[in-house]
Amino acid sequence: MDSKVERPGHAEEVYGAPRRKGGVMNKLYPPGPQPGAKGRVKNHCRKFWWCDCLVLAIIVLVIILPIIFVAIPKKAQHEINASTLEVTSQEVTNPQADSIHLKLESVIKSDSSYHPTVDGFRAALSLEGQGPFIYIDIPTAKSEAETHITVEQDVKFVSAAAFAGYTKAVLGAESFKVHLNGKTQVHLKGLPGMDVDYNKVVTMKGLNRLSGLNITSIKILSGRAEILPDGSNMIGTVSIPNPSVMTLSLGNVTMNLSVDNKPLGTALLPNLVLRPGPNSVPMQSRVDQLAVITLIQSKYKNAVLPLEISGNASVDAKTGEKLAYYEEAIRSNVVKLDLNVGPALAAVGIKLNGTSPA
Repeated sequence: MDSKVERPGHAEEVYGAPRRKGGVMNKLYPPGPQPGAKGRVKNHCRKFWWCDCLVLAIIVLVIILPIIFVAIPKKAQHEINASTLEVTSQEVTNPQADSIHLKLESVIKSDSSYHPTVDGFRAALSLEGQGPFIYIDIPTAKSEAETHITVEQDVKFVSAAAFAGYTKAVLGAESFKVHLNGKTQVHLKGLPGMDVDYNKVVTMKGLNRLSGLNITSIKILSGRAEILPDGSNMIGTVSIPNPSVMTLSLGNVTMNLSVDNKPLGTALLPNLVLRPGPNSVPMQSRVDQLAVITLIQSKYKNAVLPLEISGNASVDAKTGEKLAYYEEAIRSNVVKLDLNVGPALAAVGIKLNGTSPA
């Protein structure tokens, strides 16, 4: 009997593990039951946390950096621009040929809710359209609703001509504007320093051409016992109003005296210091007494002379050094007043017809 080997008609199929496929999606979602939304999120975070952190960091930087480096500095500059600066006191003392001692007190007012610290900086002072006449050092200050600043230092003139222009404005104007310009940094807690421009225009009262100046008393000196060593033969008191907040040391100031454009002599105001408000200062003069008497006898028989006072010179009271920047200012100014010399003449026994007794 033949033996036959029975062979199957079809090869038996063998099932093994599924072949893995590459790709991001198969890594996130491998074959098999698909995870739900929560599972997909967890799976994503587990595998790509570093990518999420990078994207988040980029988003934060894109939003935060412009705020820190653009928006906040612009806000800081806006707050600086919106603040006001007022000079409450100014003292100019120890005048030298090329320098002065300056004490400046001011108040900065701001309604900002920010209170940054403002670094100290060097500021230029100038008149509109002109170069700086001096530089001053502004100290570091914490900004408040009202911030008081004091500057006190010896300052050299950047330009003697520019400072002379400034003194002319002080003497001749009822009010004038000073420009203060500088660059500094402001600091808010937790933020880097921010560069800002500090540019302010300060309006100040001037001396208004010495309006209101008056000679309130005079005394004629005669004989060697009375005439002063410098030849002064008349002394008196001069009233000078100062409507500004400035104290000015002007040195020894000499003024020309004339009537009808005819010189009568000179007057010296020794070591003249003008303080805010009314000032009463001594005067000593060398006057052509004969010319005065002639004017009264011929033209001004009531003994009231239309006196013209103009600047002549200003020198340092200690060294005698010429103060050219003050001289230019006082020479550009002429004060006119009526001076009654009748009582002074009567006091030395000169009684003229028509003179006023007082």
